[in-house]
Amino acid sequence: MNTWPLILIVDDSIADAQALSEMLSMEFRIQLAHNGADALDRVQRSPSPDLILLDILMPGMDGFELCRQLKQSAITRDIPVVFVTAVRDASQEAKALEMQAADYISKPYSAVVARARIRNALLANYQPDTQIRNGHSNGGQPGEGPISEEKPTEALPRLGKREMAVMTLIAEGLTSAEIATQLFIAKGTVEVHRENIMRKLGVRNIAGLVKCAIRSGLLAP
Repeated sequence: MNTWPLILIVDDSIADAQALSEMLSMEFRIQLAHNGADALDRVQRSPSPDLILLDILMPGMDGFELCRQLKQSAITRDIPVVFVTAVRDASQEAKALEMQAADYISKPYSAVVARARIRNALLANYQPDTQIRNGHSNGGQPGEGPISEEKPTEALPRLGKREMAVMTLIAEGLTSAEIATQLFIAKGTVEVHRENIMRKLGVRNIAGLVKCAIRSGLLAP
């Protein structure tokens, strides 16, 4: 079973939603909704998303109204919302943040920066036991204990130099292909390193790996 964090992308533009999905699909599970009503229906299902990426300009219910309804519901108010929109206006960004959005990403965006900001929004909702907010992302249930009793910093010495390099680049938001190019190794080799790193650290998703990198000082919070 895929235990990566689940992201719901809400955008009436199929092309824009697909572009976001392709950018994130190497490290997250993705669901798509193309209007507010569909999004509200999807968040009521199990598993609920760990994060919602939300456009502002949509027919019918716009992104602000959808965010308002999400934050008013006890079921969905703790799901972090990140606006991803072509609206580049300081007053609209301020409005989004006042509505308790976790972040506001303007199009066009840098893929590396966008992935990093999306990870930060997920990490802000991490519990001390390295689980995502609702427990779905590690295959557990709310209230279960940590994935591993070993502290991440204690496991780092077991990582080789190449694994440390791969871990750092993953934490910085690079894809497997980008890491392979930078380290002059095959993409498949990067993915093998990633699986070995996650096994040694006792984490089950990229967001957990990033948190280990922050705790160990490999990446600034």
